[in-house]
Amino acid sequence: MHPQSTAPVVAGVDGSVPAAEAARAAAAEAGRRGAPLHLVRAFSWPATQPAGLPAGVDARAAARRSAAADLERLRASLGGRLPGDQVRAELVDGTAADVLRAASASASLVVVGAVGLTWGATSLGTSLGTVAEEVVATSAAPVLVHRRTGGGLPCHGVVAGVDGEPGTVDVLAAAAREAIDRGEPLEVVHAWRQLTDDAVRSLRWRLDPDATDRSERAGVEAAVAELRTAHPELEVEAVVVPGRAGQVLVGRSQGASLVVIGRPTPVPDTLNATVHSVVHRAPTAVLVVPVPAVPREARSPLTAAGRSRQG
Repeated sequence: MHPQSTAPVVAGVDGSVPAAEAARAAAAEAGRRGAPLHLVRAFSWPATQPAGLPAGVDARAAARRSAAADLERLRASLGGRLPGDQVRAELVDGTAADVLRAASASASLVVVGAVGLTWGATSLGTSLGTVAEEVVATSAAPVLVHRRTGGGLPCHGVVAGVDGEPGTVDVLAAAAREAIDRGEPLEVVHAWRQLTDDAVRSLRWRLDPDATDRSERAGVEAAVAELRTAHPELEVEAVVVPGRAGQVLVGRSQGASLVVIGRPTPVPDTLNATVHSVVHRAPTAVLVVPVPAVPREARSPLTAAGRSRQG
């Protein structure tokens, strides 16, 4: 279970239907964690007055009042999900990405909708908005990307993508908490890639895929064994397959309720190929956990020569 937390769950909202759905998901997360909920809406206005407005109208002030009223309605609508004193709403001047990045510094979790006003309520599946991507790439706290799913089919199970680096411990801990809280099984997925024959032909190397698979599987199964010992009530399965990590995780996410992956930090404000693939293409919610970046020369044997994790 999640430990009780005084650090808030921050929900980024913008007045759209997907953002309101993300706020409700954030309220559920706050309830599970025993944490307060902080609704944050950014307000940004052009430096020059937009053309076509009536003379003498303070359009900025009117727009800000409208945004504040909408935010208060959303806060009030969540009153039945959490005690009233546990839900706070704040309208902050600035761009959405900058405002949420700042809020993440004191948050236990940041929740954003996969899409907002750009795509709106009709967006299903694997669209991802610019703001959501920026928040995932820069947040100091874990980010839950809430995504609407279509088809009416129930989603069940948590999928965790691991690469064998030290951050794997953080990813597995987060995934185990989520699976236990949801009462769902956990699938730990590790994808590996060998160097191509073309890359090693000039060196006259011969690569044994079976040996590589055994090596990769041993590391993952050791981590999973520790997880089973720590959480005997949790159903855990290890899946180790060759392929590009992003493609494999998106495939395994079909029918899951949540995917959990790590994002190396500190890094430039961009996503690596695996995280980018999953947050853009997974058809379900994705929890992105900041983990320490490991210098190439310090990587573990599980992630050493012979393959790449990104893609």
